Amino acid sequence: MSQVIVLSLVTIDRDAVLMAAAGLLVRNAGASMAEVARAAGISRASLHRLVDGRGALVRELAELSLRRGKAALEVAEPARGDAREALKRVIVELVPVADLFNLLYREQSIDEVYAQGAELDQVITELFQRGQREGVFRVDLSAMWMTEAFYSLLGGAAQAAQQGRLASRDVGLVTEQTLLAGVGENER
Repeated sequence: MSQVIVLSLVTIDRDAVLMAAAGLLVRNAGASMAEVARAAGISRASLHRLVDGRGALVRELAELSLRRGKAALEVAEPARGDAREALKRVIVELVPVADLFNLLYREQSIDEVYAQGAELDQVITELFQRGQREGVFRVDLSAMWMTEAFYSLLGGAAQAAQQGRLASRDVGLVTEQTLLAGVGENER
């Protein structure tokens, strides 16, 4: 749930500011707080009222990433139905938060937040394990490796879209097709 903050007579959607910050920081990790504020369409002073410095901004982005990732997995219902179809639903739901995941991956130094990401990893790893038991995913690759490959492909596709090398609408499809070609049992 997005938190709305009223600063004087201006209403600022905290999550919208964080998403704008994530988009910028994925493209330019060294962006200044002034550049982040500009990307979010607010003043630097307003940004500093929302977050107390760069470290706090990164922590907030990591927490938003986890919240949005968990919400996406709840919608995708990875434990429901055929593992292959469940994986496709997971990809569709996680595409909108791929920039946040890229940022979280880059900021692994936030141990307490990154540890919480293990919950997301576990859900996705269990999906791959179920697919292995169902015979739709390769058994010669570990489910943990498939999870890493999934994150890498999703993040890479999102980054390619950010840089104009891939159409944004194709991020999910490219991730799905590439991943399934590599981990699908019938695709070898």
